[in-house]
Amino acid sequence: MKRHALKLGAVLAVVLAGACYSLDPFLYGRTRVDHYTLPAKGATPEETVPPERIEPVELVAEGGRVRLGAAYVRAAQQPPLGYVLYFHGVCCNLDAHIARPKGLSNLGYDVLVFDYRGWGTSTDVEPSEPGLLEDSRAALAWLSARAGLPADRIIYYGRSFGAAVATQLAVDAPPAALILESPFTSVQGLVRDSGNLDIPAGYLSEGEWHTEGRLPTLRGVPLLLLHGLADDFVRPEFSERLYSVANEPKQLILVDGADHEDVPQRLGERYPRTLGLFLEGSRAGP
Repeated sequence: MKRHALKLGAVLAVVLAGACYSLDPFLYGRTRVDHYTLPAKGATPEETVPPERIEPVELVAEGGRVRLGAAYVRAAQQPPLGYVLYFHGVCCNLDAHIARPKGLSNLGYDVLVFDYRGWGTSTDVEPSEPGLLEDSRAALAWLSARAGLPADRIIYYGRSFGAAVATQLAVDAPPAALILESPFTSVQGLVRDSGNLDIPAGYLSEGEWHTEGRLPTLRGVPLLLLHGLADDFVRPEFSERLYSVANEPKQLILVDGADHEDVPQRLGERYPRTLGLFLEGSRAGP
């Protein structure tokens, strides 16, 4: 069993022991910092960009009550092929999640990635499902203004927990296309799957993050689901379930040998081809 599964198992053990504990500290695994390093060099050439292509940004949500740390990663080619709003997973902060946006920028897209409230340098207020929707709206407004395009010309890309945040915004403001990498169906689904324990989600988390319930309401938005077949943290069955309830046009790609962290790496040269072919028919162009 891998580190992620052990961590969730420990949380559930505490809950079942009767302790006053919720899933939220796990679901919102945030790390606070007073500044970002935003490394330009990545683990691979595909995730490395010149430093001048990374622009630190501060976003404003809820009329200035909440400020969000963010970074804008520009493509080498301008204008870019399109604009991506990137939603990261639960762990850490922006510095730990900049690799995917850099990789997307090297494929020709301008990318905005942001830390939710409580993460990184963002205002230290408790995260919540409604609160993260406000954060997402602020990020979308900034990117739409920067790109000079409406929301329905922006691509949303959510990974892991970020897939739930991206889907929530997609229902509120439909994008040009929605890409979900390694998503779960809902908090209830994640808890039940973690140990075959049918525990009400409300007992463990104030948020439901019900992607499975939201996707059927989303119409006319191309959906791409990417999931590793070796993912033992968020199992590929979650993406299969989401694919079954989503509306057309939709595509599901299960990646042999990929775990929760390395879907693009395992896809290799197929990754840019897959994204390119998927986005070809969307409204994502400049």
